[in-house]
Amino acid sequence: MMVKNTIEDNIRYDIILMITVFALLVFGSIMVMSAGSFIAAEKFNNDNYFVTAQTKNAMIAFFALVMGMMLNYRIYNNKYLMNAGLILTGLALVYLLISNHGDSIKGAKRWIFGFQPSELAKNMIVFYLAFSLTAKQTVLKQFLRGYVYHMSILSSTVALVLLQPAFSTSMMIFSIGYSILYISGMKLKHLMSSMILLIPVIIIIALVQPYRLARVKTFLDPSEDISGKGWQVEQSLIGFGNGGLTGVGLGESRQKEFYLPEPHNDFIFSIIGDELGFVGTVLLVGAYILIMIRGFRIASRAPDYYGFILASGITMTIVIYSIFNMCITLGLVPPTGLPLPMVSYGGTSLIMTMFSMGVLLNISYKSRHREEADE
Repeated sequence: MMVKNTIEDNIRYDIILMITVFALLVFGSIMVMSAGSFIAAEKFNNDNYFVTAQTKNAMIAFFALVMGMMLNYRIYNNKYLMNAGLILTGLALVYLLISNHGDSIKGAKRWIFGFQPSELAKNMIVFYLAFSLTAKQTVLKQFLRGYVYHMSILSSTVALVLLQPAFSTSMMIFSIGYSILYISGMKLKHLMSSMILLIPVIIIIALVQPYRLARVKTFLDPSEDISGKGWQVEQSLIGFGNGGLTGVGLGESRQKEFYLPEPHNDFIFSIIGDELGFVGTVLLVGAYILIMIRGFRIASRAPDYYGFILASGITMTIVIYSIFNMCITLGLVPPTGLPLPMVSYGGTSLIMTMFSMGVLLNISYKSRHREEADE
C-alpha cells in the first residue's frame, strides 16, 4: 500500500481553495492600497488611509475565515438560529428605511454605524434557503409549500433591499436565491413560469427611475455622453487599454487620479488591468474560475443535502458577483455599484465573504472526514 504523504493528502480542508482564498485576500488588500492611494491623499488628507483601513478589514476578515473553517457547518442548520437571523436581517433593512440615523450616499441609505445590512441579507438568504430547502426537501416540487413559500422569502428580502434603493444588490440577491432554488431540484416549470411574469416587472423597476434609465442609455451608447454618464465606462476601458500585456506597474495607474470613480471599490478590476495588464486580469479571472470549480466539487461531495445546497449557494454568490463586476468595468452591462469579491474595498462585504468561504472550507473538511471514515 502506498503511503499518502502529499500536503493535500494530509490536510482535510481543500488546500487549493484555501490557498486561492488567502491569496485573493492578500492581493485584494495590496490593490486597494494602490488603487486608493490618490483618493487617500486628496479626499482624506492621509496617504495611509487605505493602508490602515484595509489592513484592519483584512485582519477581521481573516479571523472570520478561520471562524467559518473551525465551526461545524451543520450548526447553521437550525430553525431557531435561521429564523432569528432572517428576522434580524429584515429588521435591520427596515430600520434603514424608517430611521434618520443610517449613513447614506447619493440618497441611498446603506449603512448602520459602518455595517451594511444588504451584505448580511446576501449571505443570510443563502444560509436560510439551505436550511429551509433541507427541512422541506420532501415537498420541494409542490407549488405552494415548495416554490411559493421559498419565493416569498426571497422576494420579501429583495424588496427590502430594493427600497434602500439598491437595485443592483437586490438583483444579485435575487439571482443567487433563484439559482439556489434551481439547484435544489424544484420543478423547472414553476421556476420558468414565474420568471416569465417577473421579467417585465424587473424591466419596469429598472427603467422607472430616471437615473436607472440614464444608465441603460449610457450602456447602449457610452459615446453620447462621454463627459457625463458615459465617463466611468470610457475611463474604465482606457485603463484596460493603458495596461496592455503586462501593465504600467503596481501603483503607477493614472486612471485612479479622479478619472475613475471608486477605483478602490467598484472599478478596481480596471485598475488591475491598468497596473498589471492582461496578464494580471487573466490570473485574477483564473482564480475565480478555480474557486468555482473547487466550490462545486465540494458541493458534489458534501456529506448531506444541506451541505450540498449551502456549498452551491456560497459558490454561486462568488461566481455571480465576480462576473457582473467584471462585465460592468468592461462595459458589457449597465454601470452600477457592485464589489469584486475579496478584492474590492469594503469592510462588511469582505468580512461576510471570507466567513462564507470559511464555511465552504469546513464543508470540504467534513466531506473528506466522511470519505476517510468510509474507507
